[in-house]
Amino acid sequence: MAFDKEKTLDLAQKLIMKGQPKKAIVEYIKLIEADPKDTRLYLKLGDLYYRNGENEKAIAEYLTLAELYEEEDLNSRAISIYKKVLAINPKHIDALHKIAGLYLKEGLSGDAKNYYLSVLELKPDDPEAKKALRGSDAPPQSRDILRNISKDIPKTMPAVEVPSPAAFPSPEEIKPFDDKSDLFPSSVLESQNLPLYSGAEVPPSDKDSEMHYHLGIAYKEMELFDYAISEFELAASNPAIKFDCYLMLGSCFLEKGDSAQAIQCFKEASQIQGLTREKLARLHFNLGLAYEASGMFSQAIETFNQALKLDQSFSEAQERIRRLQQLQK
Repeated sequence: MAFDKEKTLDLAQKLIMKGQPKKAIVEYIKLIEADPKDTRLYLKLGDLYYRNGENEKAIAEYLTLAELYEEEDLNSRAISIYKKVLAINPKHIDALHKIAGLYLKEGLSGDAKNYYLSVLELKPDDPEAKKALRGSDAPPQSRDILRNISKDIPKTMPAVEVPSPAAFPSPEEIKPFDDKSDLFPSSVLESQNLPLYSGAEVPPSDKDSEMHYHLGIAYKEMELFDYAISEFELAASNPAIKFDCYLMLGSCFLEKGDSAQAIQCFKEASQIQGLTREKLARLHFNLGLAYEASGMFSQAIETFNQALKLDQSFSEAQERIRRLQQLQK
C-alpha cells in the first residue's frame, strides 16, 4: 500500500490539536522517512520535540534542517535555524562555527569575527576560530553573541536578545513556501534598479542590508515576527530594498494583530519616490488588508479600488471589495 503523505500530515495535525505530541512525533518521523528532503518536516518535528522538553532531539532536527538549507545554498535560512539552536543552547560550539562560516561565505567578515570571538570565549584553544581571526583587525571584545545574537538594533527599538524557549510558536499547520523565490526582494532581483559599481563587489553595507532582509524573511517563515521586524528595520537602510522592507514590516505587524502599526508602515512605503504601478498596486492592496483588519471597511474598499485602478487584473482585490460590500449591507 502506497504511503499517503497528506493523510499522515492530517493525522499528525489532529494529534497535535488533541494535545498528543508524542504520537504526532511518530507520524512526523514516518513522513521524514518517506520524504527526507522536505525541509518543513524537520522544522515541525524539531518544534514538537522542543515543546515536549526533548531539547537535544530538537537540536538534532534543526541541525539537519540547517544542513539541508546549506546544500541548497539558502544561507540566510540556515543561519536563522542555527540561531534557533543557540536559543536553546547558547554554548553550542558547532552552531557558532556554522554561523561564522556562513557569514564569511556571504562576505560579512565583521559578523563572522563576532561569532568566532564567542567561540573563543567558550573554547580558548579552538584552532578554527584562532585561524580565522589570526592577523585580522578583530575588535578586542565580542558583542557577546551568547546573550545577543542580533546585530545592534536602532535606538528606537528595544535590544533583541536570544529568543527564550517561550518565544517560539506552538506547532501548528505548516504553510508551504518556495525555498528560493521568496528570499529576494523584487528590487534586488530587478538589477536595473540597483546602482552600478565598476568591476567591484557590492559594498559591504549593501551586503549587510540584504542579509538582514533574507534573515527577516526566514524569521517571518518561522513566525518569529519580533525578530523578523528587527531584521527588516535594519535592512531598510538600503534604498534599493527600502520599499520591500516596509512591505514586509507591515505584513509582520499585520500577522501580529497590530493593524495600526501595519498601516503606518504601508504609508511610509507610499512616500518612497519612483514606485512602479505594479508596486503601488501591491502597496494599496496590503494597505487595504490593514484597513480591513482594523474594521475600517470604507477605507479598505477605497484602497482596494485604487489597487484595481493600478492593476485591473488584481482579482483578489475584486474579491475583497465584493465581500466587504456584502458586509456593509
